[in-house]
Amino acid sequence: EEAEQKRIDYLFELVNMYYAFQKERNAFANRMAMIEQGRSVDTLVKRKVFEKYKERFADLEQEIASDIAMYVQDHPMYDYITGVKGIGACLGAQILSQIDIRKADTVSALWRYSGLSVDAEGKADRLKKGQKSVFNTRLKMVMYKVSTQFLRNRSPYAKFYYNAKAYYKQNRPDWTKLHCDYAARRKMMKMFMSHLWEVYRKLEGLPTPAPYVFEKLGHTHMISPHEF
Repeated sequence: EEAEQKRIDYLFELVNMYYAFQKERNAFANRMAMIEQGRSVDTLVKRKVFEKYKERFADLEQEIASDIAMYVQDHPMYDYITGVKGIGACLGAQILSQIDIRKADTVSALWRYSGLSVDAEGKADRLKKGQKSVFNTRLKMVMYKVSTQFLRNRSPYAKFYYNAKAYYKQNRPDWTKLHCDYAARRKMMKMFMSHLWEVYRKLEGLPTPAPYVFEKLGHTHMISPHEF
């Protein structure tokens, strides 16, 4: 168990470095864009410096992405998560490095930690000034990236998005298109995370409370992770 935790901690640090390099690469790309748009003084020196370090950080980002893809193969959930259409090794690592499945005694706990829960008024959990966040902001961002990949790659999970979106359009006339989109994405991701929670907990020999609570997702029967 200690060795497994060390592997997960190392993967977590690799992913943190990936985000750091990505942030710097984006910063230089934004500076280049400002020059192209005439919103920043354009000099040959400035252009060369920005271009040089944008490429440098892009190379570092790619290098560490390769390291992550190689290292995540040792994770016990690697085969499962990369077997889900739309999730590759690097994106899978971004999910797995943020989760300690032993602390998620219920699927609802994992939903909340992932930023997928709603409050008593049906509004998504948000960061509140002066209060400690109830969710992992980075994992919430990753969930949005995964939802985009599911839709882009026509994942089997996408059907939950389209069904939910159609329902919201018909039954929530006061909601904007963006509101319907976010709510439908959340429903799709809750189904995915419920499957991940079940498989991961069973793999680690941890209890998965029954009966399984799919009612919260609007379903009346259990949908097996292996169907996806």
